[in-house]
Amino acid sequence: MHLLQVGKAANMAGNKYGLVGLLCLQALVPLEGSPTHGHAAYKASLQHHSFAVPLEYSMLLSDWVLSGASIFERERLLLHPAVSERQGFAWNKQPLQTNNFEASFSFRASGAGDPSKVVDDQSFAFWFVRQNISGDFNESAAIRASSWSEGLKELGYTLTGSKALFEGIGAVFSTANLAKKPGSVVSFISNDNHQSLGYGIDVPTSNAKAIDFRNKDVEFKIRVQPVSVQGQITVDGKTEECFNVDRKNFPVKAGGYIGFTAWSGSAEPTKSPDGVSLTKVQVVNFDDQAVGEDIMGTSAKDKIAYEALMSEDSRYFQDQQAQTEHIGRITSMLSAHLNETKPTYDVMAFQVSSLMDSLNKLDRDCRLLTKEMQVLAADPKSAKTPKKATNLQEMKVHVMGLRRLLDKEGAAHMHKLEAVQKNLKEVKQQADKAGGSSISKIVDQTSVLEKSVVSRSSQMSWMLVVLLVATVTIGVLMWNRMRYYEKKHFI
Repeated sequence: MHLLQVGKAANMAGNKYGLVGLLCLQALVPLEGSPTHGHAAYKASLQHHSFAVPLEYSMLLSDWVLSGASIFERERLLLHPAVSERQGFAWNKQPLQTNNFEASFSFRASGAGDPSKVVDDQSFAFWFVRQNISGDFNESAAIRASSWSEGLKELGYTLTGSKALFEGIGAVFSTANLAKKPGSVVSFISNDNHQSLGYGIDVPTSNAKAIDFRNKDVEFKIRVQPVSVQGQITVDGKTEECFNVDRKNFPVKAGGYIGFTAWSGSAEPTKSPDGVSLTKVQVVNFDDQAVGEDIMGTSAKDKIAYEALMSEDSRYFQDQQAQTEHIGRITSMLSAHLNETKPTYDVMAFQVSSLMDSLNKLDRDCRLLTKEMQVLAADPKSAKTPKKATNLQEMKVHVMGLRRLLDKEGAAHMHKLEAVQKNLKEVKQQADKAGGSSISKIVDQTSVLEKSVVSRSSQMSWMLVVLLVATVTIGVLMWNRMRYYEKKHFI
């Protein structure tokens, strides 16, 4: 959590880092000399066009648009899995405001070891085109189509999962050459938005560079300049040039969008596609007269001021006073930048301090745990081993003793349970055998008892009647005798 918060704060505060570096460079430009497009010592990383593992998708999705089978994972950007008829689509939302840059990316295409077992119409590509593909691609239309491939055809995205009609350049990585001979190749293609290119017809190109990049960790670099485009690939530490194209007649224009697309190929019963993923993308601006990418979090007024400071007129001065005034403007802008970003830096400093405290505590706990394990795991036979080092051995002995005791007691309990089960079984069998005669005896005894109860009940009823009659008779006799005595007494 701390790392994510620090990363977000750094992303917010770092939106102007490129500008600060550019402004500082202005003060280093010599007073005299002819203007050149691109300072030899200048190089600035474009963070909104770059990423590296571990990836944080919540931050990357603000810069990149994904579609098809592509997804940001923690350790890679998966363009598409090893499943047929899947599109890979990852395009940056911002244009590159330069035509003097280098893009390098690390990728892996994993699949069958035998190239003849791989589909021959699979490919993926790196693009630098004038169209904003991230805004042009209609994902809903592709979803509504009968299949994803049919949806791509309707949209015109038939060239390696990207638009067949475009203005710009691309580097295409294929699993077979133009003659569909198995073997990976790299092609350079370009278009001026006047002709739709077709895969299998225009791509791969006839002069594609044959190089085995499958099932290996590969890095590819494309160096784009206004009048040339160079591509080189590094496989297993060996670097080879893939193409070197002269663009003097068709200069590369600034303001293009970079992206990656892929098509996993048609479904074939005997062949399978590769899974393609990226682990790093690094875009570097070599143009010291262009910011390179849009600066997030700045006003239009600030952007105009930055562009004015980086213009050709602000790089060469007629006298020392003009240079002093220019440095004063840069100083004022840097002061405003520091004042504006100070709260963010304070938050970052506090979070980094908390993170350092946590790391220090973790370090102490790890050291303590390591020491405890060293004491416990020390060899008791060693002469250098302290007496406490036998604790682990003693613990092992106790555990083994407890295990033996539990095994012994467990066996005794099992014997007892088996004996009880055997006795219960015998009792049940005997009860089943003697069950019929016992029940008949009980029925007979119950019948005799019932008769006895009925007979005694009748006798008791008659005795009660006789007792009542005798009681009444005695009462009447006593009453008559009392009357007799009363009469005799009064007379």
